[in-house]
Amino acid sequence: MLNIVKVRLYPNEEQKTILHKTFGSVRFVYNIMLDKKIKAYEKDKTSISTFTLIKELPQMKKFDFEWLKEVDSTALQQSIKNMDKAYQGFFKLKRGYPKFKSRHHSKQTYQTTTAQIKNEKLYLAKIGLIEMRGFREFGGKLKTVSVSFEANQYHASLLFDDEKEFIQPSHNGKKVGLDIGVAIFATLSNGKMHMPLKLDKEIKKIKKAQKSLSRKKKGSNNRIKSKQKLQKKHLKISNKRKDFLHKLSNEITSENQTIVIEKLKIKNMTKSAIGTVEEPKKSSGKRGLNRVITQQSWGIFFEMLKYKSEKKGGEVIEVDPKFTSQKCSCCGHISKENRKSQSKFKCIQCQFELNADLNASINILNSVGHMEKAS
Repeated sequence: MLNIVKVRLYPNEEQKTILHKTFGSVRFVYNIMLDKKIKAYEKDKTSISTFTLIKELPQMKKFDFEWLKEVDSTALQQSIKNMDKAYQGFFKLKRGYPKFKSRHHSKQTYQTTTAQIKNEKLYLAKIGLIEMRGFREFGGKLKTVSVSFEANQYHASLLFDDEKEFIQPSHNGKKVGLDIGVAIFATLSNGKMHMPLKLDKEIKKIKKAQKSLSRKKKGSNNRIKSKQKLQKKHLKISNKRKDFLHKLSNEITSENQTIVIEKLKIKNMTKSAIGTVEEPKKSSGKRGLNRVITQQSWGIFFEMLKYKSEKKGGEVIEVDPKFTSQKCSCCGHISKENRKSQSKFKCIQCQFELNADLNASINILNSVGHMEKAS
């Protein structure tokens, strides 16, 4: 079983210099090898293997790029593997070549397989022992470490393998339907409701920081400082959101063996509201809904539910979302008129009344029974 823990790193000035050399070297190798693959394919439709590209690294270090010797060799090799993985999408998904990495990107990363934990410090090749905070001992083997730099902060994601193949299943037998929404983030069929994370103050601060950045002269030190402040505010929001989603998904998966959710096509739900030439513009409400969905990270939340439920021996079942908000959970009557408002549901046939999101979550749970009958 794989486990990931993210820690904050506190390198000294000398270690910072080597870390940034590594980020730059990894980015350079990624770009130069990607360029080779693209040119080879465009010339005669040939594909250079990852193994062949990795074999070129010793020659690069010996002749043209001796400064590559100063950084972790496994990080350079991993950058080629990551590039090749991204390149495969060109053939599988037909989405075009991968983008070249930029030194101006807000987040710089590299991966290594030679890191170790020593005396609650992280040892990185060519760098040494680095102070870290937030470490939790999972036990097992440390497989890979992803080091990152963002908003003037250094982090490392540690991937452990505890070598446990068997998952002790949960036997509490509890099933729950979950309806996700805007006004109420998650409504469970057992009556529990979880409000969304409020980020209004943080978003206002970001807008203010963006305006401040726009007024700074390009290339100036003040612009660099302003950009770092903006990145830090974005990182703070991201951390708050992840913390909220982790805690909520952990609570739901710990209390319930089976979780039933709607199979939502979130990418389609958040498509641009600009429209086409024939229909140039849709409502501003659609744009607002798109913004809320992306800010609340519905897709990430569903992924968390799935992998956490699997780790705990439970399961997440996806059902068709059709009519879940219009169907009466009491008599089964389906009508648009049943949904009186965003929060109120009243069946026009049996007069059954309930919170609209709670009614939907009960329908989502009941959909599993229909699936079993159909099969």
